[in-house]
Amino acid sequence: MKIYKLPQLAELSPENEYRLGKEELATSSVYLLYGRLRPKESSKKLTVAEGSDEIICVVKGNIKVRCGKTVFSVGPGEAFHSKAAQSFLLDNLGDEEAVYIAAGGSAAKAEEVVEEKTAGLKATAEEDLLIEPAAEPEGDEFEITDEEG
Repeated sequence: MKIYKLPQLAELSPENEYRLGKEELATSSVYLLYGRLRPKESSKKLTVAEGSDEIICVVKGNIKVRCGKTVFSVGPGEAFHSKAAQSFLLDNLGDEEAVYIAAGGSAAKAEEVVEEKTAGLKATAEEDLLIEPAAEPEGDEFEITDEEG
């Protein structure tokens, strides 16, 4: 397991964002974006990729979201969902930094994962009865298992 220090990683970017995705996770089906808006920063563009779903959650501050003719505000602990490829303009309404997290994934990739897991469930009866013991922590890494089998 690896821990990513998202605020520090975002600081290194001129866009004040950090995208945790396929390069780090070796998967192209999910990603997480950590972003910040400086006080009174406006018109920061956030684009949802074609074929992706995305949930955007405000962690700190109040953000005005503009998408076409639609305008709404989102505060700490509030989120909105986008199913289509679209762009949003974000405005920080406050005098302090605003922080948001966008988590998304590819709908097509998610369907592939479900199909793979379903195929895996059709294993032989003997394999279904085998239970692997939970792993002991090894340094900073842990293996997470289902103790009930």
